[in-house]
Amino acid sequence: MVDSELTPSPARTSTPVDRHVGRRIRGKRRALGLSEENLAIELGLETVRIVAYERAVERVPSDHLLRLSEILDVPVSYFFPVTPLPNL
Repeated sequence: MVDSELTPSPARTSTPVDRHVGRRIRGKRRALGLSEENLAIELGLETVRIVAYERAVERVPSDHLLRLSEILDVPVSYFFPVTPLPNL
C-alpha cells in the first residue's frame, strides 16, 4: 500500500461524520481481534479499502456499512454519533 493511495482527492474531503464512522469501524474491529485483511476478506474487498474507510479517506457505502454491522455484530446506528458533531 502506498500512502498516496490513501490521500483524499481534492474534490472530496472527509467530514467529522466520516472520521467518526472510521474510528468506530477501527475500534470495533480491533476489539474483536480482526485484522484489516480479515475484515476485507469478509467484505470481499481489498485491504486498502478498509484502511481508507478507517482513515476516512473514502466514505463507506451504505451496503458496506450494513455488511460491516453484521460482521462486527453491532447495529448500523453504532457507527453514527449520538450527539451532533461540530462543523457539519
